[in-house]
Amino acid sequence: MQSFNCAASLILALLVLMVARPGHADDRPDGFALGVTGGGDAPPEVPASPAELAKILCDRTDANGRCIDDTPRVIQLDRTFDFTGTEGIARERGCIVRQCAPGQASELALDVAGFCGQRTATDVSYDEAGRKPLLVGSNKTLIGVGRNGAIKGKGLAIKGGVHNVVIRNLTISDINPQVVWGGDALTIDDADGVWIDHDVFARIGRQMIVTGFGSAAHVTLSNNLFDGRTSYSAYCDGHHYWLMLFLGAHDQITVARNWIRGTSGRGPHAGGMHGAAVDVHLVNNYFQDVTAEGAANALTASAHLLMEGNAFADVTHPVHRRGDDPGAVFAPFAASGGATAAACKTYLGRDCVANQGNNGGADPESLDVGALAALAAHGRRYLLAPMPASKVPAHVTTEAGTGRVR
Repeated sequence: MQSFNCAASLILALLVLMVARPGHADDRPDGFALGVTGGGDAPPEVPASPAELAKILCDRTDANGRCIDDTPRVIQLDRTFDFTGTEGIARERGCIVRQCAPGQASELALDVAGFCGQRTATDVSYDEAGRKPLLVGSNKTLIGVGRNGAIKGKGLAIKGGVHNVVIRNLTISDINPQVVWGGDALTIDDADGVWIDHDVFARIGRQMIVTGFGSAAHVTLSNNLFDGRTSYSAYCDGHHYWLMLFLGAHDQITVARNWIRGTSGRGPHAGGMHGAAVDVHLVNNYFQDVTAEGAANALTASAHLLMEGNAFADVTHPVHRRGDDPGAVFAPFAASGGATAAACKTYLGRDCVANQGNNGGADPESLDVGALAALAAHGRRYLLAPMPASKVPAHVTTEAGTGRVR
């Protein structure tokens, strides 16, 4: 009996250590997605086929094609669900985005929203499945098992009034990787309460994350790996350009502890049409090997980016400004003092945490207090207190991506 008690005590101690081990995934979101529960305690369901996966993600739509399935579900993926080739191959007139040198693959594009313009026309073949994302209903958790859960060749759409969704521990990849407008990995449009955590995004034709003209409210993107290394790139340099596009209508987004590598822009591109407000807190992300346009861009006057405790390595422009882009960005790269320190105390109730790394050499530090004010207006409970930027590379490269969720 004594040996049994000792063994039980040892097992209990190990379990406590596993739960308490710092830096590993918690089961609750932080940032703007605070309080999101997804499917909650619903019994797990394990789909056996792509068709079954589509059905349990959303088994009811209305006459307008919006998902109205709000049944709580926890959906576990224990394999790769490969949609490539399942809905046919299409061919239409498009264009070459930029003609790359011999030996490099040029990125192609469909002529959507006048994109092709004066670009060189060409025929473009693409997989139809990539253009038709899987609809996700309200009160859903979609989670991978170990490192096995993956969706290939098709993205996910959380839109049309859907709320309370969790997407964790998945790889979403290979959506028409050569074709701009060939499909997005994850769309959030007119949705409230979305947690995207410990996922991997790779080889996507268009955006890895895109919000629409409807609100993307209370959204957190945490601990993900955005792997932009590709054979097809807008700048002919092996880096994916189409990373994050936040278009607005009252977007509130936390981007925390993500590993963003091998990209060339839109990290994020924030700002939509008609004065759409986009408020983003970028905290403790690791930007590595980011070329061309660089990382974050606040494109319109109603876009506000607060960047704290991020680490940059080989990044052309941590804050990229095209001409006179009017968006507000608060991104300190040194210990703040004077009026800047006072503003941090006023709006955040604490000191701001400086970013670290190459801030573009000649790039001026961006300290638009309007970004502080806009983010603080949502409530301090949504604004994470960052770790020092010096700790970010080791933490993020260890913890981001799949296989970290227990």
